[in-house]
Amino acid sequence: MNFRYRAIDGRGQEVSGLLEAADLRAADREVLRRGLTPVLLEPDQPVVDAWRDRLPPSPREMQLVLQEFATLVDSGVSLATALTSLSNSSHHPKITGAFAAMAKAVRRGDSFAHALAASGLDLPAYIQQLVEASELTGRLGPALEDGARQYEYDLRLQAEVRSALVYPAVLVASGIGAVCIVFLWVVPRFGGLLAQRAEQLPALSRWVIGGGVWFADHIGFVALAAAALVAFLVLLLRRDSVRQSILEACAKAPLLGPWLMESEVGRWAGTLGTLLSNRVELTRALDLSAASVGLAFLRARLSQVTRSVRGGATLSHALREHRALNASGYDLVSVGEASGELPKLLLALSRLYQTSGRERMQRALKLIEPAAIIVIGGAIGLLVTAVILAITSVNDLPL
Repeated sequence: MNFRYRAIDGRGQEVSGLLEAADLRAADREVLRRGLTPVLLEPDQPVVDAWRDRLPPSPREMQLVLQEFATLVDSGVSLATALTSLSNSSHHPKITGAFAAMAKAVRRGDSFAHALAASGLDLPAYIQQLVEASELTGRLGPALEDGARQYEYDLRLQAEVRSALVYPAVLVASGIGAVCIVFLWVVPRFGGLLAQRAEQLPALSRWVIGGGVWFADHIGFVALAAAALVAFLVLLLRRDSVRQSILEACAKAPLLGPWLMESEVGRWAGTLGTLLSNRVELTRALDLSAASVGLAFLRARLSQVTRSVRGGATLSHALREHRALNASGYDLVSVGEASGELPKLLLALSRLYQTSGRERMQRALKLIEPAAIIVIGGAIGLLVTAVILAITSVNDLPL
């Protein structure tokens, strides 16, 4: 077991560290053997993060441990040793527990694919298929490397989408906050004009000042209603059907649509290429790669492609028939089928769509920022115009 110590060295300076020993007495002897005078010696207790342990491991944690496991296996470490090593690691308790169970199952004689399926780890379905295929070909290490690489691509794509939306979201939230401050704290100060000379005010001024006064007088109710609305939206967005509907709507938008389509097709091509390069059967690989697509209408098209391939059609013909890719995509798939290098060309197609999607994302963001500024500036300008019109109307000043 490990012991933590603080001690004084021969120069009178305090040092600290960790050492491994059978018990406390052996640890004390080891400290003395190093020429140190122990001040504190105690078992090393790992820091327990109760909140972290209650939550399931994040996808990023799963990808990292999968990459670590693939590196160990690909480096020549035996499967049982690699599993045992990760079961004693500092990863999430649910991850280490799953690897301990898999190590026990493998030592018992079970196949790794069966142990992985029974582990309960939340991994993409194609990882399981890669493992099953690799047990037939004897290429477990490379298959895990390919799976970890594809999983990292999926997570990176999701992270890019989230990070791309952070700045517009902050900009819109700041603008809404500025409008609320003007409307709730500035506009109501002109409520006296509305009470005294309402007939002299333009309709716009009456509506804006009257609304500001009402909201200011009922600020508690407004805050409660806003909190209830936010809670309702959060609960609504937790539903898969609602998120799917929003995603489908965004896919039909002029700017976001092409970006989402290319991102999803890039993910499909990368997953299919990874599965085929590891000897997964074509129709099974098509099913798994189609399941990784988030857009329902595109997933339905790719399912039709799988049916056509099962019926005897070539992949390039089926993709063209169901309009699942663009012209360059059809050409690359057709060349891959003719040359026998379909997995490589699918991975190249994935990189092509990834680059194109990133460029579209940047162009969309460049348009979202000025559009948000214009909308927010217009709202604040409307409020200011209403106040100025009220002041000039009361004082009979020409504009």
